Amino acid sequence: MKKYTAADLEQAIMLCWQTSEDLELFFRYHGDAPTPMTEDEVANALLGIKLLNDMRIWNAEDVHARVFELNQYCTDPVKLAKREEYGTKSKRSTSK
Repeated sequence: MKKYTAADLEQAIMLCWQTSEDLELFFRYHGDAPTPMTEDEVANALLGIKLLNDMRIWNAEDVHARVFELNQYCTDPVKLAKREEYGTKSKRSTSK
């Protein structure tokens, strides 16, 4: 498994800004294209940009978790033990 660094996290965060540029290009194309876009083309373009943005955000969150060894990437035995202890306490309190 690749070891992620702060530079990888910075790159993932910077990629999130690409959505702004995607929207700017869409706006220019929609306004300046020789043939106007249909309603379906506009909807598909916007849904595509939204999906790409969601993937970029997911990637940034995943790289963040990998760099700081959070969530499923945690390898610290102390943190894992506390997480297990908290999970056991939490299950007992909700079962009453």
